[in-house]
Amino acid sequence: MEDSKSHEGPKRKRAQMALAGSAGLIALIAGGACRADALDSRLIGAWAASAADCARLFEPRGAPAFRQPVDKFAQAAIITPQQIVAPSITCRVRKVSHQNGAIKVTANCNDSIGYSTETAEIRFGSEGGIIYSLTGDPALGVTLIKCRL
Repeated sequence: MEDSKSHEGPKRKRAQMALAGSAGLIALIAGGACRADALDSRLIGAWAASAADCARLFEPRGAPAFRQPVDKFAQAAIITPQQIVAPSITCRVRKVSHQNGAIKVTANCNDSIGYSTETAEIRFGSEGGIIYSLTGDPALGVTLIKCRL
């Protein structure tokens, strides 16, 4: 009886390791499937309407951050691979697609009032700027330049 128990320990350990490995693989696959699309690397950084606004709105060094107190009405954004932060709204990227020369971004957004799903449109403009429309309507787009912080 003792002899069978002594073999049972290593068998159980191997089974546990196999299950743990399978669980890890499933988590890795599921994590990859749930990961949101990332934004174009050229968009990453702080954006504002002018160089003067860059200096006025953003902290001068480190990761892009708005100066406190934040000007809630400023035309500016901080774009990361998975998030767009404007002075009065934060959006987590869910889907990125390309249509008619524009980057369409579907995101879950929250502001001081509540949560919503929004579709923004971003187009590359002249001289390295972008035309950014949180509503997806190009007529309501704002031209922004990339800030050098």
